[in-house]
Amino acid sequence: MMSQEQLTELLRKLPAVQLDLLELTRKSVGENGALDAQKVSYYYKEIESAMAQAESYARATKGMVQCLLKLGR
Repeated sequence: MMSQEQLTELLRKLPAVQLDLLELTRKSVGENGALDAQKVSYYYKEIESAMAQAESYARATKGMVQCLLKLGR
């Protein structure tokens, strides 16, 4: 079984993830602070791809959390 220190060190080595959806959301906001329909339309294909990226990341994160919970028991 992996020690807590080993697990912590392993998690520290994981690369940071930059989700494209966050940057595209910033780009899609209008002057009034709300989403601008024209900007969303302009970035639509990129937003679709970024949503798939975010969903994949969420699934992977959920899987990792489940593994960590099993290790902690």
